[in-house]
Amino acid sequence: MNGNTISERIKANAKELFFAYGLKSVSMDDLARLSGVSKKTIYQYYQDKDVLVHAVVVDLVQLHERLLNTYQSIAKDAIDEALMWDTQLFGIWANIHHRFFYEVKKYYHEAWMELEYYSLKMRNFIVENLERGKKEGLYRNDINVVFIAELSMHQHISLLRSQFTTTQKFSSNRLAKEITVFHLHSITLERGKTLLDNYINTIN
Repeated sequence: MNGNTISERIKANAKELFFAYGLKSVSMDDLARLSGVSKKTIYQYYQDKDVLVHAVVVDLVQLHERLLNTYQSIAKDAIDEALMWDTQLFGIWANIHHRFFYEVKKYYHEAWMELEYYSLKMRNFIVENLERGKKEGLYRNDINVVFIAELSMHQHISLLRSQFTTTQKFSSNRLAKEITVFHLHSITLERGKTLLDNYINTIN
């Protein structure tokens, strides 16, 4: 087994443990056992936990960005794009234990900066979607795209907080979809509302 394969396996297993249990409750011994290697081998590829956490976060944001770019390019229109983001992409974040993000922010500064930087990119994606919808005659021309983008980001980040989602009967994925549909109905023109209803019927 070559070095790249071992490195990727360690990182994949680290994701599995970190995303399920958070960071502080997972030891390098736990990771070594799951990966079938010694701790010494782990440290040959990742000099410490900080480096490993950073690698996991970079992988996470790169995957999400690749998918965002893909959906942006294949979407038939702005509404199709927005719906794909929430039906296909929100689960990537929703399936990660809330403790992971809390502990990255508290203990792993460089990794947290990657997430902060990526949040700016996500806002730009939302702004581009809003501008696209206006050009396509689907969204209202009077919307404040910067404000709407910030509001959309805030709503989705709130969904990732356990104190919000655990008191609901719906899954966070279902809530994300409902919020997106509500959001789209508030900014669409009549043509956009008709198109949105058609997409929702197709999804259902």
